[in-house]
Amino acid sequence: MEKPQSPDIQAQLNQARENLQRLGNAVSELVNLSPDVFNDEAIKARLQDFQQAYKEATQRLANPSFRIATIGTTSSGKSTIVNALMGRRIAPMEAGEMSGGVLTLKHSVDRTLVIEATENAVWETGEWTDINDRELYDRIQIAMHSYHEARKKKEYIAPQITAHIPLLPACDANLSGLPEGINVEFLDLPGLKSVQDKTNLAILQPLVGKAFSLVALDYMQVDEQHRQKLLTELKKVVEYLQGRTDSMIFILNRVDQRGSDDKPLDVRLQHLKKEIQEQLNLPSLKVINVDFCRYQKISYNQI
Repeated sequence: MEKPQSPDIQAQLNQARENLQRLGNAVSELVNLSPDVFNDEAIKARLQDFQQAYKEATQRLANPSFRIATIGTTSSGKSTIVNALMGRRIAPMEAGEMSGGVLTLKHSVDRTLVIEATENAVWETGEWTDINDRELYDRIQIAMHSYHEARKKKEYIAPQITAHIPLLPACDANLSGLPEGINVEFLDLPGLKSVQDKTNLAILQPLVGKAFSLVALDYMQVDEQHRQKLLTELKKVVEYLQGRTDSMIFILNRVDQRGSDDKPLDVRLQHLKKEIQEQLNLPSLKVINVDFCRYQKISYNQI
């Protein structure tokens, strides 16, 4: 199968690297020419912020990744969508709230799971290598379940979990259309009820701001009773996470569970589309039908 044509992304990346380097050199020269000016505490603080941002940007351009973050309402099927997109059953899927903290999935031939040691963590932390999908799933599930149980009594920094595993879009470039040298990452984030927790907000904001977002909506929550609450939550999550609505796709999940007395699906979709546009001040919103049913039964077999 012939690889689809894509823009000259490597040329754009090289140009961005050159521009960033020129900017860094210019700032360094300015500091050297006027060191007294940068002794001012306020200016010095701004310079340190710039240096940190410059360092992060340099690292990202050195190893560019197409990052996809899933956000949405609790139990809206975010983790099911992530598993379907990456071709593995890694993100825990349960009835009720399951996603807790940040689950980052990075493409790698070597299989590694890292659960960072956060303050007062009551779940097991550490690093595991040569780990199969079943063990990955179980360890992630236990960490998230322990977090949800513990936070009933007090607030904790949510688990920070990273899995390095083969990802289907990265294994087959024809699926993603990405040129060589561009990595693929998935971020499975907590539901909207959790995303507003102040403890975790500082961790989530920079991640969503640097990612393409899939916003999952539960079809069973878009009736007259739930719709306004849902749209209000959506507006808040975009504001809180400093996300960009021009890099978001809204997924209406579980449409197969609609009742026989529901209005026709296309009618409800148009109604919801109009309300989303109004709440988020979007100039336009395109509706695309996607069938995820065939991905519901995902085995633990390795790619």
